[in-house]
Amino acid sequence: MAFVMKTARTLRNHWKKSTFAAALLTYGFVSGKTYLDNQALMRNYCLKAAEYGKETISVHTNPRSITIILNPNANKRKSLDEFEKYCAPLLHLAGISVEVVKTESEGHAKTLMEGIGGTDAIVAAGGDGTLSEVVTGLLRRTNENTSNLVPLGILPLGKNNTVAKNLFSLEKKNNVRFLADATMAVIEEMTKPVDIMKIEVLEGDENISKKPIYAVASVKWGAYRDAEAKKDSYWYFGALRKYATYIFNGYKSSLSWNCQALLNYSMPCKGCSNCKSKPVTAQKTGWFQRFIKENRSHDKYFGVYNPECQTSHQKEIVTADLALLTSNAIPKSLNSRNIPKLEIQIGPDKLDYIDFVKNGWMSENGKSREVKEVIKARTIQINPLKEKESWFSIDNEYYEAKPIKITLLPEAINMFCKKDTSL
Repeated sequence: MAFVMKTARTLRNHWKKSTFAAALLTYGFVSGKTYLDNQALMRNYCLKAAEYGKETISVHTNPRSITIILNPNANKRKSLDEFEKYCAPLLHLAGISVEVVKTESEGHAKTLMEGIGGTDAIVAAGGDGTLSEVVTGLLRRTNENTSNLVPLGILPLGKNNTVAKNLFSLEKKNNVRFLADATMAVIEEMTKPVDIMKIEVLEGDENISKKPIYAVASVKWGAYRDAEAKKDSYWYFGALRKYATYIFNGYKSSLSWNCQALLNYSMPCKGCSNCKSKPVTAQKTGWFQRFIKENRSHDKYFGVYNPECQTSHQKEIVTADLALLTSNAIPKSLNSRNIPKLEIQIGPDKLDYIDFVKNGWMSENGKSREVKEVIKARTIQINPLKEKESWFSIDNEYYEAKPIKITLLPEAINMFCKKDTSL
């Protein structure tokens, strides 16, 4: 009893040291438990992947091969380490021949796609920006002829993983399970078609070639976009920086509080002779090519006429928040079979400080911000009526706000997904 009383007095007299020691022990216990849980989780995934590796193949058949475009700078340079720890072991156990190609700079993935061939699948290892670059390089190389494209995978190793979160949704946030599920989707070869946005600049020097950009998730413009771009500058707040961003930027005039634009858009369409034009194909030069069967999947739309598809609607907007989303960026929409469409979310005209902070925190916690109006469209032109320089975020990559045309390419690419969400 005397020992207990003496210990209690010691803890009371040195409460600061006692509190620090208790916090340190708690952190150590939680970290140790997390480590053991992750090891057990990976062990189960490894056993599952090894079952695919045990399957026999013909001596005349080459092992399945995939090419991984890895962005080593993603997620504060943690991507390579996480790939080698959680993704690579599963792919090797499954008996897949893996070629890893690392990007060296922004935009490098687009260039890399020009020389990649002879692979059964392409996997983007990074965030939304890496995925967008891979898709852009792929569709530029094929002139949007998607009939013979290999499946595309995503390993969510970046800071922003919008599409991956919908493809591999989790009830609880667990990065190891997130990466393992994405890797198993590549191994199991379950795919689903996803929509792509084609983005073209409408002004500039006519002598300069303006190649289109292809995006998978979203185009954002406004005060929240500008605040998100500043988030990393508050790194010293640690896990609280996402909240500090809105607190310290809610009064700054440098944010785009007044986005003025003229929108021209057409309504969604199931498919008709206007929006389902025949894809561009290479000219047949060899005699043997006359025996190759031509893809005629678009022929069924040639006799379908939808006048609404060609009708242009116009709307002038003034808002502090504009977002244009594909179904890939809207939870649950990725699994629906509705008419392919782009969703234009127009936020409030003005925001006070309290509303800005409140809505910003809501979006950081996975909830929707305040939306004043929603427009469904197949194509849309955004013509900014700006007085000062502002910026778009296209799949979380930054571009100067200029007049652009965005066209939806429905189900353009097959992407690997979990078994329970495949079509």
